[in-house]
Amino acid sequence: MNKTLTGMLLTASTLWANAALAEPVFDGELALAHIVSQVSFGPREPGNPAAKQQTISYIEQTLAPLTDRVRIQRFEYKGLSGVNIWASISGTSTTSNARIMLGAHWDTRPQAERDGNPALRDKPVAGANDGGSGVAALLELARVFNADPPPVTVDLMFFDLEDMGHIDGLPFSIGATEFVAKNPQYRPSAGIILDMICAKTLSIPREQYSQSQASELMDTIWAIARQQNSAVFKDRPGTRIMDDHLPFLRVGIKVVDLIHYPFPDHWHTSADTVDKCSSDSLQQVGNVVQQFIASYKP
Repeated sequence: MNKTLTGMLLTASTLWANAALAEPVFDGELALAHIVSQVSFGPREPGNPAAKQQTISYIEQTLAPLTDRVRIQRFEYKGLSGVNIWASISGTSTTSNARIMLGAHWDTRPQAERDGNPALRDKPVAGANDGGSGVAALLELARVFNADPPPVTVDLMFFDLEDMGHIDGLPFSIGATEFVAKNPQYRPSAGIILDMICAKTLSIPREQYSQSQASELMDTIWAIARQQNSAVFKDRPGTRIMDDHLPFLRVGIKVVDLIHYPFPDHWHTSADTVDKCSSDSLQQVGNVVQQFIASYKP
């Protein structure tokens, strides 16, 4: 392990040693520490089972004391083994049975096909932003909701095998698709997917599948972002993106995708490393999502 990452891990350990003393508000530095930990395991892709198991254990062990229940759901798809992780935090409201799904993918891309160096294009990416950032935000939100229970039930979903698209003819969002198929009774009131949310140049426009099929939900989120003067939320059209919200939209569940677009320069390259991440970007997204949950009305 290089000295820079070792130093980051030591910083992360210090932050987490003091996490119990933190206020029940989203902390971008604590979220960034989760990215550092994930990257230290190595690429979380099918060819690296040790890193995948470390990541599963890390997510599960982090969530266990913070949530009411953690479920591990394993699946197989065309010779690939996947693991989805589902944690729930019960809401405090006695008048509403609403539940919100917050999701992210925890796997990383097994090939850096956009790398400027041809010799690296068949190597896996570190996935600090693409994979690590959404997971980090959800883990930090679990800490916040444990300290200050939400009014509605919150499900934290960690999907596997999202980033296999266009490799050997495979689709994107395998884990989310498998989850929807295997849990037909699961019908949350609304949902948000967090993907690539830590870049220093973070820009989140209105993803167009979300806009066309969950416009009221998107308007609510953007209104909160305006109230908070969040600079990373852009009130302009983005594009249509294949991501983990689509399996839910296909069965009529309103889910919005919060994702960086245009994709950052380090997307699907060897440069998707921790130094490209910003605790402030994580902070802005986390603040909006936390307020959305706190003020949600079905």
